Amino acid sequence: MPNYSLIQATPRAPDGISCRYFLVDHSQAERRTLLVVAFEGEYPDGSRGNAHGAYIATAAIHGLYAFDADGVVLDFRGLTYRWGNTLLKVFEDIGQFKDTNLEPGEPRFPVVVVTSERCRSAFLSLVTPSGQSAPDWHFDEIDKAIEFGLAWIDRWFAF
Repeated sequence: MPNYSLIQATPRAPDGISCRYFLVDHSQAERRTLLVVAFEGEYPDGSRGNAHGAYIATAAIHGLYAFDADGVVLDFRGLTYRWGNTLLKVFEDIGQFKDTNLEPGEPRFPVVVVTSERCRSAFLSLVTPSGQSAPDWHFDEIDKAIEFGLAWIDRWFAF
């Protein structure tokens, strides 16, 4: 029987992207935990961004676990993004993690997005059906995104 050697492994972020976690101060959030996951860097176009989309999803789920968050703001203001469907993976994964077995009428887990000119139009074209207005959970300003997220958390807990 062989003696297997174990080599410690650490997942790497794809080149050109990074992630930081922030929590809204509990004194401003009525004891709720709103996590802000901020991404910076370049999201490569199309399928070249697949690893980046997977990294964004994994980092968001990791933060939700690590901080036992009641809601999340995905901060894409520092992310250059032009196109690529794998960015949707973050919403799919959060939905599978937090929204499984929703009761009728129960609100979805609070997920809010804030963007900047670096990614706004591309992001909105990805998540907004043709001819419809931007989703109510999308913002250009972090404070407005946080305010909306906290209100959504209140509705989520009230259900």
